[in-house]
Amino acid sequence: MTLHTLPPGFVLGDGSTAGAAARSGWRRFGWIITLVVVALLVLAFLVFTKAPTSTAPLSTNNAQPAGARALAEILRQQGVEVTESSTLSGASKALGADGTLVIAGYSILDTDQITSILAWPGPVIWLAPSDYDVPTIVPSTVPAADASSAIVSADCSVPAVQRAGDLNAPGGRYATMWKTPSVTTCYATPSTGDSMMLQVTRDGASPMTVIGAPKFLTNQYLADEGNASLALNLLGSTQHLDWYMGTPYDTSTLGINGQSGVVLRAPAWVNAAALAAALTFFMAGLWRGRRLGPLVTEPLPVVVPASEATTGRARLYRRGRASGHAAAALRAGSARRLAQRLGLGPHADRATITSAVAASSATDAATVDFLIFGPPPRDEASMLDLVRRLDALESEVDPT
Repeated sequence: MTLHTLPPGFVLGDGSTAGAAARSGWRRFGWIITLVVVALLVLAFLVFTKAPTSTAPLSTNNAQPAGARALAEILRQQGVEVTESSTLSGASKALGADGTLVIAGYSILDTDQITSILAWPGPVIWLAPSDYDVPTIVPSTVPAADASSAIVSADCSVPAVQRAGDLNAPGGRYATMWKTPSVTTCYATPSTGDSMMLQVTRDGASPMTVIGAPKFLTNQYLADEGNASLALNLLGSTQHLDWYMGTPYDTSTLGINGQSGVVLRAPAWVNAAALAAALTFFMAGLWRGRRLGPLVTEPLPVVVPASEATTGRARLYRRGRASGHAAAALRAGSARRLAQRLGLGPHADRATITSAVAASSATDAATVDFLIFGPPPRDEASMLDLVRRLDALESEVDPT
């Protein structure tokens, strides 16, 4: 099959050349193609890149004091395969048939996810689970106040505790509401009886341990007292150990024998895709959006009757309790009209206006001076009285 292409200089029916049409098409759609490519690259970066180190507390990739990298490295030296997962389905694949599962951190676990963890046949170790989840994990237990002393003594029959002895374990404690044969309390605070660690025996499965103060596992506290001994004995009992550091986007439950769990929530890439789409729409808006020019001012004729202006100004004076300004405006108007009526010039002084008005009316000079040039009224009643008297004075003046 032969494809026939137009030469660049070929003139099309509309008068343009083939090359010009191709360039016009690229200018029209080139930005869209570029934006789509950039969005896909951003999406791929957000989804597939992962930092080799972590700053999350208790993470096995965190070398800071709050991390647990030192413990993970010691376990690896002892032949334990240590992995860290952000999803329960990933933990299922890493654990094998009966590996040790450590729930080291999570944002939220729903009932189905917690049930799948409790059904895991291998050792399960919870590190400071959410206060809301504690009664679900161990029904007879509720969170208690942190211990006043970090040093606690071994006080239970759990072999790992007996070998470790005293601990330096600052942090949370648990109170048992009633005694249950399947629950062993360890490292109790003498003054309150609240325990730092609980171990639950399970039928047909390895024990489950709940630790309220997991700081003894961190790089900062691992070398203190018997911290390292307890950590290695609890976590190193199987060949595989998965350290679960859950994210809000974990959509799975824990499966058995490497099987993936059920999808429960929106997958992790939804937020990244939404961000990429928002960025694409934003860039497209900048590219194709209508450019508004500067505002153009245009003088428009507005006719305001004098009565409306006077009424509006009076209302403003009244609202602002500016009786002095209102009285001054009234007196100035009366003085101007009286001066014009009596033939006085625009520059007539106070005495001239007062004597001329008094001579042309029945009002004495002192009263005229008070009405036209007196002090501002004290209140609204005085203001109304001044208005009436000024009006009466103007009606009395006879220009002849």
